[in-house]
Amino acid sequence: MARTPRPRADQGGGLPLAAGPLAGLMGAVLEKGRPFRFEARGESMFPAIRDGDVLTVAPFAGRGPRPGDIVAFVHPETGGLRVHRVVEAAAGRFVLKGDNALGADPAVGPDAVLGLVVGIERGGRPRRPGPAVLAAAAARLSRTSWYTRLARRLRRALRRPARGGGA
Repeated sequence: MARTPRPRADQGGGLPLAAGPLAGLMGAVLEKGRPFRFEARGESMFPAIRDGDVLTVAPFAGRGPRPGDIVAFVHPETGGLRVHRVVEAAAGRFVLKGDNALGADPAVGPDAVLGLVVGIERGGRPRRPGPAVLAAAAARLSRTSWYTRLARRLRRALRRPARGGGA
């Protein structure tokens, strides 16, 4: 008799979930007015959000996304969950871009935007997404290719092991 494979929990006790089902689950929780926490994967928002950070996403409280906000949304081409910064809001559409990405995502409507990132936890310590003025400046800067190249160099430099003389 063949055994049915069971999902295995990762070391943190959670079950891995693909981006599409995760987006559906997040949307259902946020529709009930509750915040949703999950572990971020990827480096598109480096240095603001790093791979492995735990994010708290909350429903919008009577307002829509504004430039500088970090939002969770359903990518229009892949149907997967993404967390990127709003760089432009016009005519009911939003242009979103990862701080560490060279190009922006396709513009999305308000129905694709699930919620607002209100908390970042790194290494068990809470961090704030940052003041709105700095976030708006980062959104404007992230539209430039030099900023993205600088962020990538910084990421590589932080990953390199320290070079030092041996004992």
